[in-house]
Amino acid sequence: MADGNGPLTTRAAGVSTLAAGLWLIGVGIWARRDVRHGLERERIKSTSDATPGGAPVADAAAARSMAEVIRDNTLASTGGKTYGETAAYVDAEGHPTDDRESAAKDLLTGAPRENPEHALWIQSTALQTALMEAYLAQRLAELTVGLGAVFVGVGAGLAAAARR
Repeated sequence: MADGNGPLTTRAAGVSTLAAGLWLIGVGIWARRDVRHGLERERIKSTSDATPGGAPVADAAAARSMAEVIRDNTLASTGGKTYGETAAYVDAEGHPTDDRESAAKDLLTGAPRENPEHALWIQSTALQTALMEAYLAQRLAELTVGLGAVFVGVGAGLAAAARR
């Protein structure tokens, strides 16, 4: 550069990039630990049909596996019907219906009686979502660590180039 600050500017950019990379690595490691502690706090044990079976759900792979098992079990319980295919209510004979007016009424509240399969899907979806959120959070933390490592490499390269 004409002003003679080229190596100094390159070195400052390198050090800044390196520091940002170290910060990203730290944030990613902290986030990964936070996800793991959150899962451990819930004391979820995988079922025998999950991978690994009977183990605590404490990482991304176990959380995703458990979410898939919950979905499979819910599909099996509803005869293969998804949430969108499950009627919200039951009529007086216990048959599923989406018609609120023809639904049987709860004797205490007078509200339409919810289809048990519909209620099962709501619970299932809530559990699956929580587990998949943990899965995605851990993957995002790993991506953050990886991006931090790239920044460290670029920063080190810039700082080294400034010394030449």
